[in-house]
Amino acid sequence: MRPASFIVHVSSSESREIHAFLLDPQTGRLDLLDVVAVPGSGAPTRGNIPLAWSRDGRVLYAHVRTDPFPLSAFAIEPASGTLRLLESRNLPAPMAYLSVTRNGRFLLGASYDGALLTVNRIEPDGRVSQPCLQALPTPPKPHCIVEAPFGGFVYATSVDGEALLVYRLDEVSGRLEAVATTPARPGSGPRHLAFHPMLDRLYCVNEHAGSLAAYSVDRASGALRELQYESLVSPDFSGRAMGADIHITPDGAFLYASIRKTNAIAAFRIDHATGMMSGAGSFEVEAYPRGFAIEPNGRFLLCAGQKSNQVAVFAIQPASGELALMERYAVGKRPSWIEIVPAPSVR
Repeated sequence: MRPASFIVHVSSSESREIHAFLLDPQTGRLDLLDVVAVPGSGAPTRGNIPLAWSRDGRVLYAHVRTDPFPLSAFAIEPASGTLRLLESRNLPAPMAYLSVTRNGRFLLGASYDGALLTVNRIEPDGRVSQPCLQALPTPPKPHCIVEAPFGGFVYATSVDGEALLVYRLDEVSGRLEAVATTPARPGSGPRHLAFHPMLDRLYCVNEHAGSLAAYSVDRASGALRELQYESLVSPDFSGRAMGADIHITPDGAFLYASIRKTNAIAAFRIDHATGMMSGAGSFEVEAYPRGFAIEPNGRFLLCAGQKSNQVAVFAIQPASGELALMERYAVGKRPSWIEIVPAPSVR
């Protein structure tokens, strides 16, 4: 049986648009479906346009980080896979990261500029209710917010606060209660997070140091304990490495983290029993790789080059984790976020 196809959405901040592609799961080929403008002011949006999918894969959320900070909800058309704007509503601050809770009822946001975490209710039709249910102040520059796969806890990063923040989630009301703060190593700058799909392990890519930290997760308390810390840059590298994004293959075998200043993605093999990491190579990718994604079958990695205005498709070698370039595709100006979902009945 032929595997199902996937839809790839790439957001580009300077041109303020989303490119939609159909991804062939066997060859990695991308075919352009549509280019959609994201509502917002005339100025290019700062940094990125974060994206997040509703849990049922029917609504895509996109946020523009310039005043008045609109959050747009797009419905995916079942017949074509294209996007249709449902509505656009303003958030109280510019968000660098969006995610949806496991139960699909709440949208979480992390505001790098506003030092806030926000919670909004999601209505049954996918629209986002206003005002925010909660807006929590944080240490400086929060850059990620995600719910643990086992539920009950939400984790966020603070780049300049040098900390990982732990919250208990009330799954009925959506409210977050702060329960712990885990200090990061000085000078690291924790940025994005990824949970292992099977183990109680959390991994963090650090922006300033260009490093990677692995933590054990206590399911009862949500507490974190550092297990491992690895550099992603050579010993002679100086300055801020600008570590950016992190993703794990669906089988939990390999972890990848991008470093903007070296135009590279580092690969690590993950021990299936302990979650400990061992280096599997560093691979040259697109210029300034701020955002990338791994398709749900774990066969291909797609990387956006914020300075090349391209998306590259790499085949993941299943035994070694090596990345092999397949093809490059033009997208908008300053692409920085990629989301991949199963395709509807696209023909």
